[in-house]
Amino acid sequence: MTSNYQTPTAETYAGLEKAFDHFNERLFENRLSPVMFTLTRKRGAHGYFWAEQFNHRDGDKTHEIALNPQTMDREIGAVLSTLVHEMTHLEQEEFGKPSKNGHHNMAWAELMMRVGLTPDNGQGGMTGRKVSHTIDADGPFAAALADLMPFDIPYFTQPREKVAAKKDLSKTKHTCPSCDAKAWAKMGSRLICGECNEQLVGEEE
Repeated sequence: MTSNYQTPTAETYAGLEKAFDHFNERLFENRLSPVMFTLTRKRGAHGYFWAEQFNHRDGDKTHEIALNPQTMDREIGAVLSTLVHEMTHLEQEEFGKPSKNGHHNMAWAELMMRVGLTPDNGQGGMTGRKVSHTIDADGPFAAALADLMPFDIPYFTQPREKVAAKKDLSKTKHTCPSCDAKAWAKMGSRLICGECNEQLVGEEE
């Protein structure tokens, strides 16, 4: 009796490979080089492309495409659109002229629109340091995605809980009850207003 069970690692990375190969064939004429996939928590980003980030012991270099597992709980089409977004960076790296320092230029935007993703920098434009995208409902990506279904990459992580910063008790605000003058000092300090001769009240007292 055979089993279709895959470990979480195998299911995730085999899924990424399958999706990459599918979109490489349908949207990029199979001309994109294989990459190293990583799952990386990066604040404010669903993913990123990093050229020649990995070295092989034989001297070869490999590009990296990372997805953020904290945002992979989105609908699978949105997750895969991030993959294709990064694949267009790969295409520009290998066949075009990418800008320096991660800037999304107009040549990259045109590659995105060709595959059915419209860049959006959040300010009415398509270029800049940080650029997302929308999916064209009747575009090539949407058609290629439909042909891939049913498909899923089911694993994701929950966003980390924010830990409240400890209050610096040496910088507690104290206020004069008469003239509203303010001073900052350690909680419990006895401060006297020079104008009113009133004791200032700490904000937590």
